[in-house]
Order: sequence, then C-alpha cells, then structure tokens
Amino acid sequence: MRFALDSGAHLAFPFPSSTPPRPGSAMSNPLTPAARRSGPGHLPARRQVLRAGVAAAAALAMPAVVRAQQKILYVNSQGGPWEAAARKHLFEPFTAQTGIEIKSAPGASFAKLALQARTRSYEFDIQTVGAPSVVQAMNEDLLEPINFDILKRDALPANLIFENGVGNHAYSTNICFNTTKFAPGSIGTWQDFWDLQRFAGPRALGRTLSQTIVFALLADGVPRDQLYPIDLDRVFASLDRIKPAMRVWWTTGPQSRQLLGDGEVDAASMWHAHGVALRDGGAPIEIVWNEFTMDRTYWIVSKGTPRADYAWEFINFALQPKSNAGFCVDGSYGPLNPAAFEYLTPEQALNMPTNPEYAAGAIEFDGRRMGEVMTPAERRFQRWLQQ
Repeated sequence: MRFALDSGAHLAFPFPSSTPPRPGSAMSNPLTPAARRSGPGHLPARRQVLRAGVAAAAALAMPAVVRAQQKILYVNSQGGPWEAAARKHLFEPFTAQTGIEIKSAPGASFAKLALQARTRSYEFDIQTVGAPSVVQAMNEDLLEPINFDILKRDALPANLIFENGVGNHAYSTNICFNTTKFAPGSIGTWQDFWDLQRFAGPRALGRTLSQTIVFALLADGVPRDQLYPIDLDRVFASLDRIKPAMRVWWTTGPQSRQLLGDGEVDAASMWHAHGVALRDGGAPIEIVWNEFTMDRTYWIVSKGTPRADYAWEFINFALQPKSNAGFCVDGSYGPLNPAAFEYLTPEQALNMPTNPEYAAGAIEFDGRRMGEVMTPAERRFQRWLQQ
C-alpha cells in the first residue's frame, strides 16, 4: 500500500476519563446548608463550592467524546473509491454491530508510524500497506502483534497472515493493449510487449520500478521462478531494447488510462482497475491475465495504540467473506479471502486479480529480496533515463 503524508492537526489519545458526581455530593447539590451559611467562619465551604462550580463548567466544556466515553477507531483512509467502498461495506456495518465509531484519518507515512510509537500520540490506529512496508515496520518494531484471541488463527486462511500484517485485498498490474492496433489475443507475454518488430508502436510503463524490473526480466526470457536474486545488469540491458518505443513512464492510474484511451500509446502496463474501467467504458482494450504482477495489501495496527482491541475487532469484521467481497467489488480490488468469491457474480469475478482462474498467470513479489536492490536500482534508473 502507498503512504501519503498529511500535515493536518490531530488529537492526542487516549482522552482522560470523567467520573460523574455522587448523589448528595457538593457537585450534585452545591447549595448545601453549609454552603448557604455566610460569614468568615464558612469561607472554606464557599471555596469548595467555587471549585465545584469550576469543575462542573469544565466538564461541560469537554468534548462530548470525553463525557460519553465513546468508542472510536481511527483508520487511515486512501480517500476516493477506497473510502467509499470501506464506508459502505466495512465502517458503517461494523459500527452498527459493535458501537465502535470509525473515523477516517487521511495521511500516513512511515515517519508518522514511527513517531506514534515513540510519543504514544496517535493520529491513526490502523491502515493497509504492501508487504515491503510490513517488513520495514516489523524491522523497526512499529507494529502490534496479531491478537489471535480476537482473530482466530484456525479460522483464517493461511495466506492472509504475513508477519504482523493481515491480508485484505490485492491489485494487479497487467499488460493492456489497443485491439484496433493489435489483434485480440496477439499479445500475451512481456516478450510480446517488448517485441517491437512484430508489434511496432508506442509504449507506456509505470514508474514503479519494482514492477518494471520484473517485466524487463520476463521480457528477456528469465523464467518466473528464477527472477531472484535480481540481476540489474540484465534488467537494464532489457530496458535498452524497449526504450526506443517508450513514450511515457506513468505515475498515476488515471494517467495510464488516458494514455491508452486517447491513443497516445498502443500498449501499456496498467493497474487492473483502470484497465477494467477503460474497457467497460467502450474503449477497444484487452486486459492480459498472464504474467501480471499482484500486490497484496495488509492491515497493520500501530504499536502501542490504546485502541488495539478495537482495531483487531475491525480487522476480524473486514475479513468476513461478505464484507470483503462488497468492499472489493466497489473498490475494484481482488479479495484475498477465497470464501469471498461465493458472494461474487461470475461477471464480477472476471475483473478480480485473485480469481482462482487467473492464478497460473499471477506473479507475486518477494518483498524482501526485491527490497535488497531497490536503492541501487533507483539510482541507476535515474541515470539511465537521462542517457
């Protein structure tokens, strides 16, 4: 999952508790007989009344969340379709079932995650990230361990657990091409995509280098089970061959969709949801469900948050097959819980990268081994672009 920094003001938690006055106390009935008596001999009683009045006024001035002791969970949101899908299928039903209110906390970063663990002041309790980010956070001891008293290990598919992260959904990056330029079914591999003699025409690839590294190696004939350890010399030799056809290194999903939809390029790598939107909007586009990379996203809980139990209750709810299916349909993601497919129509399942029918074509990242080369790869890529 991708971090986006937001520098807005946030509250520190947990809030202090407020204890109601006992019946018959000075606060519940400040005008006691002692308080009504006047004279220097009763000055302490007057001060007690004044102090009680100030305390009562302060209590009334406190936020309602303090007085009512509301149950709240702060979830980092990616906004847009993600939030709309989460609110409809996860947030609102969870609140109705548990009474725990969900509040969106837009903006998260690794730096904020680390700051929260150090200061115990939390802007968000829970978020979704990719596997490399889970590993990075684990290495820095920034995550709560999975609470298997709430999430029953035996009831969870084994593929959902990764370190201290719990899998929720996946997205893929696929070859997409214009079927008025190339015959339907003609491009089926990255070797085809790289073949500028058989399939001449402008190309676009994503700026996400980890994906491009995989595509370049596959195009050079590296078997998918021999991608690691990464051979950067081979990667850049392969990129040299596609460079003459490269028009754009896209950085956002809408940008890739516009490039292919407007005919600026004939073939591109594309996040599957944008390919689906383009095709379903009437564009002559084919989405290739072979040699596509699949990225899993995981729920993680911020280290030390006082609302960790609420977070695990929410994750347990989000993993339920029906909840997961609804979220993935509206957000154009692939459910990671296999049981979620029971709640999808065949038409909906066709657009899901985790569809069991596509399993043979999926390539999943080895986050740890890819991470080993990313720093030198990025430096080299910047130099390569300028050549």
